Amino acid sequence: MKLKFAMLSVLIASAPMAEACTSDGMLFFDANPRATLFVVPDDLPLSDSKGITVTGAYTGAELREGGGNAPVGFFLQDGEVINRNGGPMDGVLLIDGDNVRITRRDVIGIDSAEGRLALAERAKQDHISLLQSHLLISEGELDIHEIEDAPRFTRRVLIQTEDGLGIWQSAQPLTLYSAAVAVQSACAPTMALNLDMGDRKSVV
Repeated sequence: MKLKFAMLSVLIASAPMAEACTSDGMLFFDANPRATLFVVPDDLPLSDSKGITVTGAYTGAELREGGGNAPVGFFLQDGEVINRNGGPMDGVLLIDGDNVRITRRDVIGIDSAEGRLALAERAKQDHISLLQSHLLISEGELDIHEIEDAPRFTRRVLIQTEDGLGIWQSAQPLTLYSAAVAVQSACAPTMALNLDMGDRKSVV
């Protein structure tokens, strides 16, 4: 199976959904994912590969050197540094060859400028891709706390279980905490990472 991730949109091509997690809300699941990270609109049009397209990384007001809004957090595309500044989010989607996984920024050492520089150097040779986002579940435990009056949106979450990677989407607007609880109940993932849903309005 092949996953194609992008800064603003993520194209994910998959084999039929595996049996590991088939709960309501699962858009995709694969035991052996491969992934590619794209930056849009730079990389448009995207491949015609079968799959689904979803938004991925957060973007901020800061502009990239080549134009367009920069992603929030450390961002690598096939060994090229798109944003060298680290974000406060603990979650990381790491694409290292055929190894696609969710991890923590402190685990791979990008919670410091020195660590990001070291990984950027290795990424050039190994063609590593990476994005940061909010980590919802870490080592099977909730990694997020409930916040009073937190905004509610339709949520899309990348999950990692012992059987593979999948994407879960809420049927209704939820807070990040409620989404984490729901996906934990649905699939019991070892790791779960929030995927940005793009432009949206909060639900009161």
